Amino acid sequence: MKFSVPLLPPSVNHYKQPRRGGGWYRAADAIAFVDAVCIMARSAGCQKITGNYFELELTFHLGPGRNRGQNDLDNYSKVAIDALVRAGVIKNDARVFDLHLHKRFVGTDREERTEYSITSRQVTEEQLVCQQTALNS
Repeated sequence: MKFSVPLLPPSVNHYKQPRRGGGWYRAADAIAFVDAVCIMARSAGCQKITGNYFELELTFHLGPGRNRGQNDLDNYSKVAIDALVRAGVIKNDARVFDLHLHKRFVGTDREERTEYSITSRQVTEEQLVCQQTALNS
């Protein structure tokens, strides 16, 4: 399943803000991005993806207004993945088995976007054990 959101997620550094008296709240730009993912996923016909694991590919298209040397991919990915869970596309982001991140530059700020590609993966317990064994060797 593929779809595009005409926004970039806020950095994880600005995802949650401290609340007076303790606790945290999600920043307004994070809420706006999650809402956009919900809308775009539904308009693309996305249903909850079945399968016990997922492969996720995210491509962030940054405009010239962004400082090209200071945008960490991993800071964008947290909000982008959490948005999939909130949109009901995947049940749990802990089930992302393979994650591919890409950063691309576009000619204008109006072209900025986040592209999603999600694939269901059926992974057996035996495959998980084999992979864990290989990592521990």
